[in-house]
Amino acid sequence: MPDLLSIAPLAETVPVRGQDVVVHGVDVQSIAALLSRFPDLRKMWATGQWDYAQLLGMSDEMLSAVIAAGVDVLDEANASNLALDEKAELLAAIIRVTMPRGPGPFMATLTALLGTVGVGASPTAPATTSRSRSSV
Repeated sequence: MPDLLSIAPLAETVPVRGQDVVVHGVDVQSIAALLSRFPDLRKMWATGQWDYAQLLGMSDEMLSAVIAAGVDVLDEANASNLALDEKAELLAAIIRVTMPRGPGPFMATLTALLGTVGVGASPTAPATTSRSRSSV
């Protein structure tokens, strides 16, 4: 069995216009930036209900930003030039490699983690509070 250091990052290849495009997972900092930038995405995230039709119906700016976050060879401007079916295939691959167990378990784990460090409320993990030190 391989150790954790020898596990390669998840990636997937998606054919787009005759080119193989490598899709990688989006890191937590980029996810936070996307959620901060796009209220509709943040609402979907908060409900825990991922509806791909709703996701594809969101602004082209949001779709392009998510695609650019998961595909190194595309910036937002070029991602916006993709056809809707190409965007859908890339988004599906980005979600698979970013959240291999699916969006629901990923969001539950992240929410619990954020709750344990006092960043946000969590239904599964209470936020910790530090005790004040007594005088010596």
